[in-house]
Amino acid sequence: LALVTDLHGRDGSAVLSSLRANRPSLICIAGDLIYGVWPEDGETSPLKSQATVLPFLRECVRIAPTFVSLGNHEVFLDEEDLMELRATGVVVLDNDFIQQDGLLIGGLTSAYVTDYRKRKAAANSTTRYPTRYELPRDGRTAPPEVEWLEEFSSCGGFHILLCHHTEYISLIPPETDLVLSGHTHGGQIRFYNPFKREWVGAYAPGQGLLPRWSKGQYGRMIVSAGLSNTQIIPRLFNPVEIVYINLGVS
Repeated sequence: LALVTDLHGRDGSAVLSSLRANRPSLICIAGDLIYGVWPEDGETSPLKSQATVLPFLRECVRIAPTFVSLGNHEVFLDEEDLMELRATGVVVLDNDFIQQDGLLIGGLTSAYVTDYRKRKAAANSTTRYPTRYELPRDGRTAPPEVEWLEEFSSCGGFHILLCHHTEYISLIPPETDLVLSGHTHGGQIRFYNPFKREWVGAYAPGQGLLPRWSKGQYGRMIVSAGLSNTQIIPRLFNPVEIVYINLGVS
């Protein structure tokens, strides 16, 4: 399978070339497909202003079955937007899962998304995309909605969970065989740690300085360095990547 993360609405031509060359059986897009900037007029869908997103998904589906979970940059997407994503042929996994060919594939939605939805509903706003700062807030950071993971993990089969945020790993049941994540951008700046004898990341959103998880495999979790950068801090010694994974599952 191919793990694609953090494209952030950029041109996906090089990504598609790699996917066509490697021909994965599944394409898993684990969040931040778009760049989550608030629409200036409060009404125009981010999918309209980031015109490469839907064509990119249509091409992915031509290559292999494609699954998408929601990261923090999908915060403003509403149900109409999700329907547009699904119309391309992708499977949007929004705190749910499906069974396919002996695999259970789930998507844990970012808490940024579910928290925004709750506050938008509470405000009863007439603006399609009210800014997060216009909505009621009690100062707390809501956790992701993980209750459904109990049912997911109890079903028989090989479990694959698309989970954009690496820092959610402690919330995921141990029965989940493989967790696919991004969000870290590889730690932004990577450097060689002579004490650990390995390359490590300097900073990651959600983890801060010297993140525990930045790029690579950590037990059952595989973290992609992603395909772009949205931070002020540049990416150094840290190329963008698609991760190809051989499950060895028949």
